[in-house]
Amino acid sequence: MNDGLISGLNVDGLKPAHQKRSRDLIIKLVDGGLEMLSDHDFDTLSIERLCAHTQVTIGSFYARFDSKEAFVLTLQRVAVEQARSWSKKNYVPGRIPNDSLAHLLAWFVKGTVNWYRRNEGLVRASLRKASSDPRAWTPIRELGRMQLDQMLPHINWMLGTEPTKERDDTVRFAFQVMNGTLNNMVLINPGPFSIHHPETPHLLARAMLKLIENASKMEQNGVGAEPRAQSRKSK
Repeated sequence: MNDGLISGLNVDGLKPAHQKRSRDLIIKLVDGGLEMLSDHDFDTLSIERLCAHTQVTIGSFYARFDSKEAFVLTLQRVAVEQARSWSKKNYVPGRIPNDSLAHLLAWFVKGTVNWYRRNEGLVRASLRKASSDPRAWTPIRELGRMQLDQMLPHINWMLGTEPTKERDDTVRFAFQVMNGTLNNMVLINPGPFSIHHPETPHLLARAMLKLIENASKMEQNGVGAEPRAQSRKSK
């Protein structure tokens, strides 16, 4: 986490941190909170335990956060903004794979799984909280939608034909399958594969590839996607 990310955060209940010392304190508390979520939910993550873990006074905590709810939202926003910042830098021509759809999906899924692994405690706590408060999942849901919107044009270009609503829906469903599978692994770990299994990224990427390629083949066999080159000539 960097100082600039904290400076740019706009979270209800997070007090402005104009001095570096204040931003360093927020970083210390956020890092400590993310560590503790490996063993705690939001409900059991008390301010007293957090301050003891980070060696910060309770008064210093409330000098930066209005409430525990503001702190929890900050934890989510930090994780989401780190991913958002990385996406904006890397989901662009020249950095994103463009040699094959299989490579593109493998690259994307690997990055997503790594994010889930780094933020496993936060994701689990957010999912559990969302069962009673659906708003608890909003920041992470928004991140998933943003990443899908960024990836969709690249996927359609790889497929080589003009997109249809049916195919776009299939791509969106493939991403939903990925996110749902990862959420399930984090929340209840049903097996046989876990979020930390080395084959998990490969298996998810292959499953998404099959879904998307099958939809594309169905179009070519009669549903009716117009080839990109033909579409350009017609213009």
